[in-house]
Amino acid sequence: MKLLRVYGHEEILKVFRNIINQNKISNAYLFVGEEGLGKRFLAEYFAMMVNCKGNDKPCFKCTSCVKMLKKSHPDVFIIEPEGDSIKVETVRYINAEINIKPYESFKKVFIIDRADKMTPAAQNAFLKTLEEPPLYGLFILISPQIEALLPTVVSRCNVIRFKRERKEVIKEYLIGEKGVSEEEAEVLAHLADGNFGEADKLVDENYKKLRSNVLSEIEKIFEKKGFEVLNEYSFFEENKEQIEEVLKIFLSYLRDVLVFKTTKDLKFIKNVDYIDSIEKLESKLTFKRLNNIINRIEQFNSQLKSNVNYQLAVENLLLDILGGQ
Repeated sequence: MKLLRVYGHEEILKVFRNIINQNKISNAYLFVGEEGLGKRFLAEYFAMMVNCKGNDKPCFKCTSCVKMLKKSHPDVFIIEPEGDSIKVETVRYINAEINIKPYESFKKVFIIDRADKMTPAAQNAFLKTLEEPPLYGLFILISPQIEALLPTVVSRCNVIRFKRERKEVIKEYLIGEKGVSEEEAEVLAHLADGNFGEADKLVDENYKKLRSNVLSEIEKIFEKKGFEVLNEYSFFEENKEQIEEVLKIFLSYLRDVLVFKTTKDLKFIKNVDYIDSIEKLESKLTFKRLNNIINRIEQFNSQLKSNVNYQLAVENLLLDILGGQ
């Protein structure tokens, strides 16, 4: 069985060790930080530490650790959204389950992933349990942002904030966990920008192909003249289901162009494997036009969340990209 290895997160691990060594485990923690920073992974790791029966926690050898590694621990519950939310019925289940003592562990742990998806009714139903949990109860809430939770919920939790990791940590992760060569890991670590979730995505073959196609499409768009650019609608139609990722790649590239135009310093570039084309495009576009294009793409992204005519919106976007001064 492969042991868990934690990459980076030194400060958070130090907090965990202090909590365990001083035996000052609170009833509730809130892990906050953008998606892809490893909050869920560290929540399960902390749960393993809390219930570990060995001397070095986690020992990876005791019955509790082994069950955690196998995802079969009877006293650790993972709660996730059903659809777009965590409903009040799920919280009622938690409230009932917490009153049953652990089968074999020191703590009965509930990891609530995307706690920000709890409806207001669910959060209010959760409050009483959060206020007066049994001594053996431990709640770990995970959320990308603290503002999505009721202040009364937040106030009852110890907040642990996650941040992006150093490029070297992501590179080490890609080599150690994904089997990426050192040369490729160097490039991907730049692109991931300190985010493990982005690193995972970047090694996915389908995503690699999408990114390559999007960056080629950008070059095609800027080579067109006038209404010729409307022929590029077919690309957006083919990738309609992935349009959010398409736009993220598009914006990442154009922001690199803007950053390079501003600084003339390549060390700030994320898409390091496309430096030549970034330099080439930078020489063609003014600051004003670049800013206008970026703002227009962000506006288009917002439009997609409303009931717009997709083809008309894309065609207007293409004309604005090519025509904006």
